This record gives sequence, C-alpha cells and structure tokens, in this order.
Amino acid sequence: MSRFIPAGSYQKTASHINSNLYGKARRRDQSWIASGFNISSLSGGLVNYDGALQSENDSLPVTGFIPNGSYQQTTENIAVALTAYCQKRDGSWQWASLDITSYKQGDGDIANIDGELKIQK
Repeated sequence: MSRFIPAGSYQKTASHINSNLYGKARRRDQSWIASGFNISSLSGGLVNYDGALQSENDSLPVTGFIPNGSYQQTTENIAVALTAYCQKRDGSWQWASLDITSYKQGDGDIANIDGELKIQK
C-alpha cells in the first residue's frame, strides 16, 4: 500500500481503499474553491495550481497522512479521509470513511467494525 494508506486490520475485510485530501484552495483571483485530490498513490507532494491540487516531486519525509507541498500555503481547512468498501457481519458491504487528518500509527489499529472504520486503542 501507499504511504498515505494507513496499515490496519480493516484491510482484511475492506476493498477499494483510498485516502482523499480535501480543502479550500485559493485561486489566482483570490477567490476560494473547494478542492480535493486522491492521495492513495501519491509519491510526492502537492501544489495548488489556480485552485486545483496537483502532484509535484517531493522527497521530504512525511509525518502523518498529510502530504508535503506548497499547496499548504494557499489551502485551508485541509483534511484527509480514509474511505473503503467494508464488509458487515451479515456479509453485506457498505461504504465507510474515517477522518485520518491527525491520525498517527501509534493511536491504535484502524478496524472494520460491522462495516464502519474505527480506531481501536
């Protein structure tokens, strides 16, 4: 998995696992626009190009699950959501999401609890 997909027991009973970054990005005309980027396979950082987040080369080490990059200077309310299609106890599947903006691996295991992503301490 990528560096922006946290490890956890949820991976045994989940599919279509993704990490998505969201925020409000400033455009050249100084207006703000909701913007996002699927960081699941991102290998570098991000840049804000007139309100659209795009990948850029960046070899700096990442702490947590927020990518490095110049976008942080012109993007506010940055959040990262882990999403996955999770199996429930009855065998059915449902979409689930978990805010991992401030999550660190030592915070506990991310688990699939009856179709919901939860941090188990």
